[in-house]
Amino acid sequence: MLYLCPSIINFINIMEKETFDYSKVPHNFGLCAAADCPHADTCLRRIAYTHTPASVTFPPTLNPKTIEAMAGKCEYYRSNQKVRYAKGFVRTTEALAVSASGTFRYGLIGNWGIRRYYQKRKGETLLSPAEQQKVMALARKLGLQQEEYFDSYVEEYNW
Repeated sequence: MLYLCPSIINFINIMEKETFDYSKVPHNFGLCAAADCPHADTCLRRIAYTHTPASVTFPPTLNPKTIEAMAGKCEYYRSNQKVRYAKGFVRTTEALAVSASGTFRYGLIGNWGIRRYYQKRKGETLLSPAEQQKVMALARKLGLQQEEYFDSYVEEYNW
């Protein structure tokens, strides 16, 4: 009889539901070749490494000696759980009072810069959960209370 631990069964179930698309792995995302790591079955770095196509001759890989030195407490671990990212916040900018819109815009431009602000506002660049909190906190501080602050959401890996 073959016994599989629950975390391996969870990993198999996740991978059966959706196939891993290596083309979505960011070019500079560090991969991990440590198969014996206790977190290997849920680590996005390890999963990406196992799906690296043969056409990638020199993938960016973490130094195995660095991983060994951490003794199971890897600071490079990335969970394979997808995160809810927001796409755009035009609905928030349109709902703000004219008197507050400049303060809102410049407050976020101060955090991200003008180009990144407009990319995030239009949904060209995703907003992380932390960035979503900044947008909502600033909008609320300026007196805007609404059910939904963002135009849409997507579930993606936290590369």
